[in-house]
Amino acid sequence: MADKLFLLLVVTSLPVVRAAIPNVICMIEHCSSQMKDCYEDSDCKNAMVCMIGCGTSNQTCVFNCFFSYENEIFDNFMKCIVTDYKCMEIPPLNPPVKCHRPANIQTTFEMESLIGSWIIVLGKNQIYDCFNCQNTTYIQAHEGLFSAVEHYDIKAIDGTIKHRTTFESIVQWNATTPGILKYNSRQMGLEIHSEWRVLDYGTDYIFAYYCGSISSNYFYEGAVVYSKSVTLSNDTLSKLKKVATDAGLDLNTFCKPSYNSC
Repeated sequence: MADKLFLLLVVTSLPVVRAAIPNVICMIEHCSSQMKDCYEDSDCKNAMVCMIGCGTSNQTCVFNCFFSYENEIFDNFMKCIVTDYKCMEIPPLNPPVKCHRPANIQTTFEMESLIGSWIIVLGKNQIYDCFNCQNTTYIQAHEGLFSAVEHYDIKAIDGTIKHRTTFESIVQWNATTPGILKYNSRQMGLEIHSEWRVLDYGTDYIFAYYCGSISSNYFYEGAVVYSKSVTLSNDTLSKLKKVATDAGLDLNTFCKPSYNSC
């Protein structure tokens, strides 16, 4: 019993959780075994303790804690209390993020253009798009449905490098808007949904904006340039800068992930 009480105290003391008004009875009734496992696992427990100092608006801090200590036990705990039984909902950032979806998107994009392996050479969102060694491989699962496996490295709080993998499913929005794609995945026990808009593409690059959600009122946005190689040609880069400007984005502010030690 002491282990559950300790973890309840830790979880309900998190600023981000207090803002979500967790249902403690729900957590005890449905997620006791996951709470016990989290308490007995140093990484899972450290993730909770780490987030105490993050507040409700420091998204970078929260996700640094997540990425640094995430493991299967942590994922199962979050899946139980957030996804499966909705004992709490991830609250929106303060101030909340509003997605600014570009209106000019590609009208001739074909899903088959995704097939193969890509690396992210430019990224807008410092939290989600800038991991080093990002390699994403797309395959066609069956007609109309594609799958993606993304490998990337994160630098944990303790300075170690951890290798992460994410699995996603992708479908086209509809036949009349081929440049809009829907991505779905489960990450850190949470259901992640995002809308991607293809702004430009060629045989060796894809430039896309995305708006994602973790809960009904928690949104985030970003943009990436996929490439078949680590560098873009000057002609491609010049073209993408114009496309970005037209979409209200500044390519000069994008991060450049490293692939030196992959």
